[in-house]
Amino acid sequence: MMTWIFLSLLYAPLIFRSLFFFLHDNFFGLRLLNRLVGALELWFGWARDFAVILFALWTLGWRVYGWIKLGAPFFLPFEILFLGLAFYSRWWRWHGLKPLQEFARLNPRVEPQEFFDHLYACLGFLPHRVPAKAECLVDPLHLHYAKGKPIQQSVWLCFRGAYATFLFGRLAYKAFRWKGSHYIKSVGSGLSMIWAVRMIQMARMDVIVEKAPDLASIKEGKIIYALSHKSLLDIALAQLAYFKEKPDGSVTSFMPRIIVAKDHFRDNLFLYRILGIGQTLEAWGMIFVDRKSKQEGKAKRAVDNVVKRLLPSDMSLAIYPQGTRARGQLNRDGTRWDAGYFCVGKKERLKKEGGYFKKGIAHIAVSTAGTLAKYKSREKVWVLPVGMIGSGTVCPKGSWKIQTETKVTIKMGEPILVDETMTVDRLTAKIDGSLQELLGVATRLERRFFMDLREILDQRGVDEVAVAIKQWRQEEIVYLILDYIYALPPKLWRGLLTELSNQLRHEATRDNLACLRNKIAELF
Repeated sequence: MMTWIFLSLLYAPLIFRSLFFFLHDNFFGLRLLNRLVGALELWFGWARDFAVILFALWTLGWRVYGWIKLGAPFFLPFEILFLGLAFYSRWWRWHGLKPLQEFARLNPRVEPQEFFDHLYACLGFLPHRVPAKAECLVDPLHLHYAKGKPIQQSVWLCFRGAYATFLFGRLAYKAFRWKGSHYIKSVGSGLSMIWAVRMIQMARMDVIVEKAPDLASIKEGKIIYALSHKSLLDIALAQLAYFKEKPDGSVTSFMPRIIVAKDHFRDNLFLYRILGIGQTLEAWGMIFVDRKSKQEGKAKRAVDNVVKRLLPSDMSLAIYPQGTRARGQLNRDGTRWDAGYFCVGKKERLKKEGGYFKKGIAHIAVSTAGTLAKYKSREKVWVLPVGMIGSGTVCPKGSWKIQTETKVTIKMGEPILVDETMTVDRLTAKIDGSLQELLGVATRLERRFFMDLREILDQRGVDEVAVAIKQWRQEEIVYLILDYIYALPPKLWRGLLTELSNQLRHEATRDNLACLRNKIAELF
């Protein structure tokens, strides 16, 4: 009997809400208590329901066994009641949050804490009214959540971020289930913006977005975002680059179609069904690409499929041309130093000329422009480079620890107009060059190189390297080698930097430098 009294107490908020549906949390004290109860329901309700379902089925099974084998009297037990409560609780946990979908669409710039206050209250022991307009809005170009506290690296923040991703993803997916694909585009866009700011808030980041001055010129036409890729958080941070709002502050749809890895988001059961990220991306119309297929003509079919879906759509497109995250790098004192640009992929790709940058985005853009020209459409194709500085410091590849108190700058480059006469190689070079310029790749690596050289060579040797490196500034191989070196463990730096500086001082050829690149690639 005590067990069932305990279970009744566990479901007291749900029972109270159902009985007193005509009340509201109008008073401040009630509202605070309602939020607290709702927060507990959000975080632990699923575990309670799962445990109750297992316990009720187990005890119900013993009752049935006693009735069949021992002839004991059988009656409808409390187990049926608590099974019903558990399943009703699971149903309510999502349907109770329905008002938040429209709230997110109307208020995409709402302060995340205000959004979560409403979310918790919606799951509390009293009914809660979600207002039409938010009280506190954020500036999407300047987000300051750093508190000046000591820097921390925490796996717990990664788990919190994963849960927030699950929560926002499922809310967007429910919008699709309840009202269809058109609704998920608008509601999902609002939710994705709040999700991005929530991730920034949890990691105590400062984020500044620098938009190109002439973005107004690309309102008409097909827009393809080309984004640098350093961190798991890039997908969240990119929402700040995509963000567009209507004059009344609401959104229709600004989220582009994103080309995502099929092996990550559709074939992975955990990401696809348990977290639900893959299901949400699928419902949203994102494009899954099979990176592991070895079939002949796979790349061309993938490009044709993307172009086919891009042409009739009013959605833009987003691609990470590097294909995967660049490796994280360290400072000399062992602290994080963002992530590289050239050091992406496995050994074979690291050795390949230009292997760090895939040409798929250029093929898609040129093919789309050619098709539009063929049908004499007035629409134009624009490629918009987006570089993220600092995201690799927050959470680099190979680590699950989120670092706090980090500054991230999102830079949007000048739009690149694509026409049918442009070659794939030329467009690839323009996009690559624009991203390198936005990220300051050469300047960053050269400054670090000479700072370290002063501990290896005398001043004369440093001056000789400075003179020698000037002839390589129009090529990327020296910077590529430096990028590789700083992605390796610090104990290897001195020997490799010495070898590179000696080659530069003795008029190394490109073949010599290519051999050094391949040698370093073998160390990964």
